[in-house]
Amino acid sequence: MISRQAYIGRRLFTVMVGVSLVMLVIWLQVIHLQVVGASRPKRAPQTVSFAIAPMGTVVDRQGRVLAMDVPYHVLYISPALLDDTELPDVRSWLQEQGLGDTVWGEVARAYEQKAQTPVAVPNISRLVAEAARAKRAELSEEGVMPWLWVETRWVRYYPNRTLAFHVLGYRNRQIPPKVEGGVHAYYRDFLARCQGLDPDHKREAPLPGGASPFFPSPFRCDLVLTIDTAVQYAVEQELAHAVEVYEPHSATAIVMDPRDGAILAMASWPVFDPERVYTDPEEVAEAMRNRAVSMMYEPGSVVKAITFATAYDAGVIHENSRIRDEAQIEYAEGIIRNAGGKGYGMVDPATILSRSLNVATARVAVKTGPDIFYSYLKKFGFGRPTEIDLANEYAGLVRWPNDVHWAYFDLATNAFGQGISVTPIQLIRAMAVIANGGVLVRPHVLRGFYKQDTYYEVTWPVGRRVLRAKTSKVVTGWLTKAVEAMAGSGVRVPGVAVAGKTGTAEIAEEEGYTTQDRNVTFVGYFPAEDPKVIVLVMMERPQTGPNGEPVAALWALNTAYPTFVRIANAILPYLR
Repeated sequence: MISRQAYIGRRLFTVMVGVSLVMLVIWLQVIHLQVVGASRPKRAPQTVSFAIAPMGTVVDRQGRVLAMDVPYHVLYISPALLDDTELPDVRSWLQEQGLGDTVWGEVARAYEQKAQTPVAVPNISRLVAEAARAKRAELSEEGVMPWLWVETRWVRYYPNRTLAFHVLGYRNRQIPPKVEGGVHAYYRDFLARCQGLDPDHKREAPLPGGASPFFPSPFRCDLVLTIDTAVQYAVEQELAHAVEVYEPHSATAIVMDPRDGAILAMASWPVFDPERVYTDPEEVAEAMRNRAVSMMYEPGSVVKAITFATAYDAGVIHENSRIRDEAQIEYAEGIIRNAGGKGYGMVDPATILSRSLNVATARVAVKTGPDIFYSYLKKFGFGRPTEIDLANEYAGLVRWPNDVHWAYFDLATNAFGQGISVTPIQLIRAMAVIANGGVLVRPHVLRGFYKQDTYYEVTWPVGRRVLRAKTSKVVTGWLTKAVEAMAGSGVRVPGVAVAGKTGTAEIAEEEGYTTQDRNVTFVGYFPAEDPKVIVLVMMERPQTGPNGEPVAALWALNTAYPTFVRIANAILPYLR
C-alpha cells in the first residue's frame, strides 16, 4: 500500500511536470513569434476573441424545444496584418467562400486607410467557419501571421419566437450577455453551470418525448417544463383575440392543474419579441413584464368565493343559510352598495354568488369576524409570494387587523375583493384550494431536468390543508350554479360542468375609486365534479366591447368570461 506521504509526493511531481510542459509550450510559441515574426513588418496584435458560455436547452412537457443555444460564427479579417503581396490571396479566398465583393470591398478600404480595427463578417455559416480555421492553420504552417480568425458565440434561439416568452425569460446577445425573467433567470445557475438544482423529491424517469437531435443538449444541463406547447399556443391565440376585441391596456391568462399546481400555459400581453429591434426602453419594460406573477391589482368579486368558503368551513354559514341583502348598508363609517343598485331580500349563498351581491357578502364577513376571516386569507396564501419558480414575483398586499391603517370597514370591502391587492398567480392558487378538495399547492413550471446523463422528474409536495373536503364540494356546487346562470346567455363550454366566479373591480386612484375604468377577471375550473384544469383570465382596463360598448357597459361577465370559454373550448382537445 502506498503511504500518504508517497501519494502526495507523486501528485506534486505530476503537477510540476504538467506545469513545466505548459510553460515549455508557451516559451516555444514566444520564440516562434519572435524569430518568424522578425522577418515581417510589425503588426497590430490580434484581437482576443470572446465566446459566450453556452446554456442548456429548455423543452415543454412533451420534449418540444422552447429555447436552445446555437453557434453564431463571426469572421474577422485584420487589415493591419496584411501587406500588398497578400491582398490577392485574401480576395481569392473570400470569393471561394461565396462572401462576394462586398466583404472584399470593406477589407480593401480598411487596408488603404490603414485601419487597426478588424473587419467583422457576422453570422457566417458553419462551413465558412471551418474553412476559415483551416486557412488560419495553413497560414501558420507557412510561417505567415494569420490575418483571419473566427469567433464562435453561443446565442439563444427561440424556435417559436414569442411563444411562452414570459415563462421562459430571455438571454440577449450582448457581451457579456444579460439574462432576464422567467426560468432563464430563476434557474440561471443550472442552465449555465449545472449548479443549484438538486430537489429532495425527484426520481429517474424516461425522457419525455424520447431523445431528439436537440434534447438532451450537448451541455447536459437541460430543463423540462410543465408547459404544453399546444395549450400555450391556443391560450395565446385566444388572448390575442381578446386584446383585439376589448382593447385592454394589458391582459393575462393562466392554465393550471389545480391538483398539484403544474402550469400548463401562462401568457401575458403585451409580449416581447426576441427577434424585434426595440427603440423605446419603456416599451421594452412593459413587454418583458410577466403580469401573471408581477401585477398587483384589486380582483373584485372573485374573492367572494374565498369569503363564502371561509364562512362555511368555520361553521358560520351552512347550505340552507339565508342572508339579508339590501341595495346598500352603512357599516363602520362607510357605505356598502350592490353594483346593480338593488336589494334581493333573504337570499342563499348560491344566489349571492350568482348575482354577485356585495351587501350580503359583507354581512357574511362581518358575521365571520376579522380573526377568522384574516386567518383564512393567510391560509389561502394572500399577502405573500406563492414561490412559483419564475423570476420577479410580487407578494400582493393585504392590510391585516394589526396594521395601523386597518379599519373595520376593510373587513367588509375585502370580503368582495376591494382594498386587497393580489397577483393573478395568487388568485388562481387560492381558487385551486376550493377546486382540489381543500389543499394549498405550489404553482410551478419545472417538470424535470437532465443532468449528468440522467433525466429526473420532480415531484412537488402538496401543501397544508386549508379547507375541509366537504367545504370544497359545497362551495363548488354554489360556483357551478353561478356559472350556469351566466351560461344562460349561450356562452358556455359544451358538455362540461364549470365552476367559477367573475370579478369586476373599479380602480383605486388618489381621489377614490374611478368608474371610468375597471379590471375584469374570471377564474373557472372544470369538470366541476372532478376538476383537472383551472383557468384565470384577467384584463386591465378594457376599453370597448365586440359591438362597440363603452367602458361603463363592460363587466367580467361580457369580457373575461367569454374569453375563458373560448380558451376552454380551444384547449379541451389537447387535455385528453
